[in-house]
Amino acid sequence: MTSVAVFSLAGAPGVTTLAMALATAWPMAEPVCVVEADLSGGDIAAWWRLPVWPGLVDLAAASRSGQDQEDGAVGTHTQVLPGGLRVCVAPSTADRTAGAVDLLAHNPKALTAASGTTVVDLGRVAPHSAAAGLLESCDNAVLVTTGDIAQLKRVKDSAAGLFVSSPRVGLVVVGGRGSTREISAAVGMPVWGHIPTDPKAAAFLAGQAEAVRVDRRPLIKAARDLARALLRHEEPSAGVQAALVAETP
Repeated sequence: MTSVAVFSLAGAPGVTTLAMALATAWPMAEPVCVVEADLSGGDIAAWWRLPVWPGLVDLAAASRSGQDQEDGAVGTHTQVLPGGLRVCVAPSTADRTAGAVDLLAHNPKALTAASGTTVVDLGRVAPHSAAAGLLESCDNAVLVTTGDIAQLKRVKDSAAGLFVSSPRVGLVVVGGRGSTREISAAVGMPVWGHIPTDPKAAAFLAGQAEAVRVDRRPLIKAARDLARALLRHEEPSAGVQAALVAETP
């Protein structure tokens, strides 16, 4: 069982797109699912025209009632996208999602699969929030940010606290001119790659395009490299590139 959190500190740099890319490209044959646990609400149900049940709200309710106290609960609350990816979707609004995330923060084992990997889309994480509680429970964490100087400063100012809550956390940067080594030195945490855009792969992941050799797209190939490094329990190399397009609000 492995859990990987994908999150940001501000803005909309493409967290859900990267979470889905990681799950799609996961190199192991074991089951993989994406769980939307963004306090502001989810996107996947709207992208793929899915109902929100079964999904995050059901998982949280089962956790509260004691039905899902053991590892592996999340698998019974997923839907399957064309191509086989399992998703545990969240409602699109914060008023329906925040309570579910709060419940799961008190029982994070409900997010783990009985076997395989769970990629947890936490969206924007604020200190001391329910999403921050879930971040602490994950085995690995990928922080997504833009190359804007204000965003990088926010990462720098938050780095010490992030390492306390999630020792295996690394940064991927959307845009920016500095090398990964330069950015790492500036922000005080490992930088796992720059993120160029891949609109075709992003459109496929959002249910807006057909899967035409999607496994050859830069985003999927890079996500696979990142996943392999995480599975080896190593820091992904500075040359690892992830490719995604920033999500629309």
